[in-house]
Amino acid sequence: MSYEIQEAKELVVKAGKELIEKGLIARTWGNVSARISDTQFVITPSGRAYEDLTPDEIVVVNIDDCSYDGDIKPSSEKGVHAAAYRHHPTVDFVIHTHQKAATIVSITGMEIRNVYDEFKPVLGDKVPCAAYAMSTTDSLRKKVEMCIMMNPNARAIMMMHHGTVCMGDSYEHAFALAENLEKCCEKVIKDNYLRHSWAKTYSDDDKRNYFLNKKDAGSMPDSIQDLGCSVRNGKTFTLTVGGKSVDVDVETGVGVNGIPPKVEKLHRAIYNTEDCTFIRHLAAPDVVAVSCTGEGITPMIDDFAQIVGVDVKNVPWIDGDTDACAKEAGEAIDQRNAVLIQGAGALITGNTEGDLQALDIIMDKACQAIIDVDIFNRAHYVPKLECMLMRTVYLAKYSKKIDEK
Repeated sequence: MSYEIQEAKELVVKAGKELIEKGLIARTWGNVSARISDTQFVITPSGRAYEDLTPDEIVVVNIDDCSYDGDIKPSSEKGVHAAAYRHHPTVDFVIHTHQKAATIVSITGMEIRNVYDEFKPVLGDKVPCAAYAMSTTDSLRKKVEMCIMMNPNARAIMMMHHGTVCMGDSYEHAFALAENLEKCCEKVIKDNYLRHSWAKTYSDDDKRNYFLNKKDAGSMPDSIQDLGCSVRNGKTFTLTVGGKSVDVDVETGVGVNGIPPKVEKLHRAIYNTEDCTFIRHLAAPDVVAVSCTGEGITPMIDDFAQIVGVDVKNVPWIDGDTDACAKEAGEAIDQRNAVLIQGAGALITGNTEGDLQALDIIMDKACQAIIDVDIFNRAHYVPKLECMLMRTVYLAKYSKKIDEK
């Protein structure tokens, strides 16, 4: 039974906030809709922050042709939602997420053919995976719609390199689908590790060391150098390392109110390359593990290509050769928002706290994906040309729109 229009809009706003709180999306990624009749649904607008979204900004869209009412542009994935409502008359609430575990499993292109018994009451027997197409395109809509048509009993679908579509009979059902799918995919990942490693028990630390051993990269380091975080203010930046802060001249590297640590060279090189306000050190275990390999990152997830860059390079940081290393890091981050520092994690750049939050989430997801997909031995990458197109569109359009409010 469809929702009344005002209730539907309020639930869509509520769902957007809940998706962020549960880590199922970042920034404006993902989208939410609710059916209001046999012919129409309401959906989140394109490129607007969910935290500040109001019911007045939710857009009414026609199921038949995706035309819409008003001046606010609906989500670019409106066609995917329309397909869900068209082929499932009882579906009244749809959420498209970029949740971590399900997105990682989607990279393999494999469907979950035998859902674990504990998740079957919600997910059913199978979770299919729609073939890849670039986000926001009609090709993506067609491939998701084909997957829906070929799997009429499936209410949760993975989208290769992208995320999920969860088609609920209600708000509560849609979220139950997303949450059960995430738990199911987490178990798929763990069981895959156990099967390939012959380990008797699972732990994240053991999985990372297994990955590094496969890469002939040793094991996780006992300690990680603090590369610091900084905020630029005109010709100086405030660098914080180990809880202590010092103001540093961007041009000379001279401390204004103290002696800066050596990592100021890294920050200064990046500020001289990138027009950014913030630099933050990421030392999450999966990011550190990937940095230990000495290898860069090629996108396997499309929101990585959009928000981080068409690739990410991995450079050394050696105390005895700081000038050369800093220069290499500065060059490596050009046209990107992250650089891996070998054995020490990554540095990310942004102009707002929102930028940093999104980059943190996506870098962590991408690095876990590298580890898990390597164990699956089914790595698939987003085509380079499409990475470039998505990155260009993001920089020209979405990154500006998200910060308008």
